[in-house]
Amino acid sequence: MKTTITITLIWLFGAMAIGHSQTAQNAETDSAKQMNLMDEQVKILNSVFELGGATENPFGGATNYMELLEQGDFDPALKKELKEQYKIYDLSLDPKKKDSLALLINKKLKEAMDKSLNDPIRN
Repeated sequence: MKTTITITLIWLFGAMAIGHSQTAQNAETDSAKQMNLMDEQVKILNSVFELGGATENPFGGATNYMELLEQGDFDPALKKELKEQYKIYDLSLDPKKKDSLALLINKKLKEAMDKSLNDPIRN
């Protein structure tokens, strides 16, 4: 009887320890910022053109998406819109900045609603 209780207690404490370690690992993963895939794409495609020996690299040595936008010859309104979209995407990767993300998305949603109400084609 005493052996059974001892084995049960050892098993119970072991199960709790394993559960606690898994919870701690998940908490670390959930609070870490995820990889920004747009920045990684720019890095990879830039290196592809460099390794390929292209005479003209359309990525111009950019190491992240914002540098690419700055170097690009885009319409200023389009460049502004792309930067705002990138900021929204970048904020969505960081779980600690969810409040900022919600504010930015609400602002963009309001702008889109105002634009659709003032659209001359629709009226």
